[in-house]
Amino acid sequence: MTPDIRTHERWFANYAARERVKERQDPAPLDLKFQHSLNVLANARHIVASEHFARPLDRISLLAALYHDVARFEQYRNYHTFRDRESCNHGLLGIKILKREGALNKEPRSVRHTVMVTVGLHNRFRLPAHLPEHLALITHVVRDADKLDILRVMDEHLSKPGPYSPTVVMSLPDDEKLFSTAVLQAALEGCVAEYGDLRSVNDFRVLIGSWFADMNFASSRQKFVADGHAQRILQALPDNSSYAAVKRVLLQRLGGAG
Repeated sequence: MTPDIRTHERWFANYAARERVKERQDPAPLDLKFQHSLNVLANARHIVASEHFARPLDRISLLAALYHDVARFEQYRNYHTFRDRESCNHGLLGIKILKREGALNKEPRSVRHTVMVTVGLHNRFRLPAHLPEHLALITHVVRDADKLDILRVMDEHLSKPGPYSPTVVMSLPDDEKLFSTAVLQAALEGCVAEYGDLRSVNDFRVLIGSWFADMNFASSRQKFVADGHAQRILQALPDNSSYAAVKRVLLQRLGGAG
């Protein structure tokens, strides 16, 4: 049976609505983040059910998934960007907000601690070495669930004619002549490229395709391929440029996944 976290879902909806009212310029990005959080929760439910998580790890995973981006609302209102490098670390800010708002106060101390640590870790490029097994497991659920929905968002957005929203593509230029050798090399080696190396929208496409190498569960990998988002994103890469080889390799990798 799926754990019941409806009380937390209601709290989060009320919090998001409260923060939305405070945004005087353009609340649309906050609406996207609210829906993203619900979708990440749905992805986490799929993972914990498919992987047969025992209690209480299943429930803690769902709480961490729901709250993983709780800081995005305040971050956007204060800085009007979701880029941590240009604003703040939204994982660490999320911990502060959960403490300040008391969202987890009715949960046991061990649950509060695990959820907040996961929120603080979920956006790191690499997790710390020797992380306790239960923390690593829950953080991997959130990271997989997060990436799976970002795939959807990017597919829906990049499938439309440009120009693309700066918020969605991290203000990267849509210029076929701009590319990052580091991003292309990482993808070819089966590694995940780094955000800091991105130079263009096409680099972002490659980064997203490289995420398959970082999926932590069989159910995540299966969904990554079955949803088809990554394939559509990669198909848009140019064939007659520096991207041709990495496009072929990444699509072959997805085609051979099972």
